[in-house]
Amino acid sequence: RDRWMEPKTMIGLLPNVHVRMSVLFMASLAWIMTGQQVQGLLLRPTTTPPLLDVPTYSLATCQDNDHNNTSNMNILTYATPVSIRPDRLWSLGLFHDTLTYQNFAATKQGVLQLLRPCHAELVKVLGGSSGRDVDKQSECETLGYPWIKAPAEWGESAPELLPDCVCYLQMSLVGENLIDCGSHSVAICKVESMWTSKNDEEPEDVPHLHTARLREMGIITPQGRVAE
Repeated sequence: RDRWMEPKTMIGLLPNVHVRMSVLFMASLAWIMTGQQVQGLLLRPTTTPPLLDVPTYSLATCQDNDHNNTSNMNILTYATPVSIRPDRLWSLGLFHDTLTYQNFAATKQGVLQLLRPCHAELVKVLGGSSGRDVDKQSECETLGYPWIKAPAEWGESAPELLPDCVCYLQMSLVGENLIDCGSHSVAICKVESMWTSKNDEEPEDVPHLHTARLREMGIITPQGRVAE
């Protein structure tokens, strides 16, 4: 009897096998369709660039052949390290038609200053106006940030600096020419020296000013421009 029951038992199981296969098939199909839908939602064309949160710097430069050592500063956020050996190299994006671009292209040197949160009130002065039209040094002094002399080791051609920055990177252009990229030119720079204003009691990761904070404060727009 057991031998005759075996085929019947197997046959009795077949419908369950078909049901299980159908369930697995439908589950797989649903997974594939869901994946395509999710992918379709994530991968869609856009003209909006990613909203980045990056450090905020001021680039200090001097006019070429200027015996009065007239300094200028602007706001710069297109700055990133690109190499550490054998030299520390940074890439700077300089907006055309600015006095900073003109000075740097002529002298091939400048000082990149990493700003602290307290410098946020200077962004409109340094980034929303041109040194050709506004005395930025006087405006900064009015706001309580008189410019200071650079270390003597940098020589007489060094620009004046903002006080209390997290760090100061003395930069020089690598090669002879900037790289024209359209609205901006890229400068590959060698870090000649690094200085800081922070004291020994401050942590290594001392807070610095960044673009997300400037957007929260309404100082810059989502597009990165200084707000009116």
